[in-house]
Amino acid sequence: MDRKRERGGWAMCFGVLGALIVSGAMMVSAPHPAEAQQAPAAANGRPQFNRACGRCHPNGDEDTGPDLHNKNKTVDEMTTIIRSGSGKMKAIPATKLSNADLAKVMNFLRTIHTVR
Repeated sequence: MDRKRERGGWAMCFGVLGALIVSGAMMVSAPHPAEAQQAPAAANGRPQFNRACGRCHPNGDEDTGPDLHNKNKTVDEMTTIIRSGSGKMKAIPATKLSNADLAKVMNFLRTIHTVR
């Protein structure tokens, strides 16, 4: 009789351990808060901006190209600058930056107040 109780105790222990493992796995599959914060960056067009513009304007800052922060241009004005070029800046055609990616770039440019 004592052996049956002992086996039942072990079975309960393994059941609890299994439940903890499963709940732990569920917790691991949830996104880390830092990863969740990266999603808005992708949504706001930063990756597209960095790919197409970041070489000369890293994060919108001055480098080869001028600082883009707080320019307060319209989307149409900035689209013309990007597609036609300006000063030393070469034009970026739709073959290098699709219209869909350009719209995402504009979303990023709004976050740094380049466009309104």
